[in-house]
Amino acid sequence: MSVAARAMAIALALVASGAAPEAPLRPWTGGEAPALSGLDLAGRRVGLRALRGRVVLVHFWASWCGPCAEELPALAKLRERLRGRPFEVVMVNFGEGAAKVGRFVRKHAIDSPVLLDRDRTVAEAWGVGELPTTFLVDAEGRVRSAVFGQGDWSEGEPGAAAVERLLGEAKRAARGKLRSER
Repeated sequence: MSVAARAMAIALALVASGAAPEAPLRPWTGGEAPALSGLDLAGRRVGLRALRGRVVLVHFWASWCGPCAEELPALAKLRERLRGRPFEVVMVNFGEGAAKVGRFVRKHAIDSPVLLDRDRTVAEAWGVGELPTTFLVDAEGRVRSAVFGQGDWSEGEPGAAAVERLLGEAKRAARGKLRSER
């Protein structure tokens, strides 16, 4: 069997089994971070401007998306592991209503802010073409990288390492700011 035929057989087996390979973390080349602001399911205002000074993982998802659900535990573990540090996960639901999203959030014990993008205008502004899609935003509010598809946010994996790098940059910038203010 040729290399191409073997690769095609592996890809078909993954699709048939429902397993998806982890998508790579890519540097962001899309320019400035698009606007992101709204009320979360609890009615609190959430937006990137208010989160300046924190590294933010912006995750676009839907309840019907299998890879989205598979990625949730790793995102929850990452958020828990980084609790107390300037880091936040913001979940943006793609096109579903509050009742359906609320049920899904309760069932999966999601404790991150969840914004509704019922008309998908936020997803369009961010260039989301598939789900899940995740963006890493630095403490200055700039998108630095993205994962188009399911990512791996486990400790030691490229996504988690990128978050740690951005947290290190934020810490160094804050120290430099304090020194310059003295």
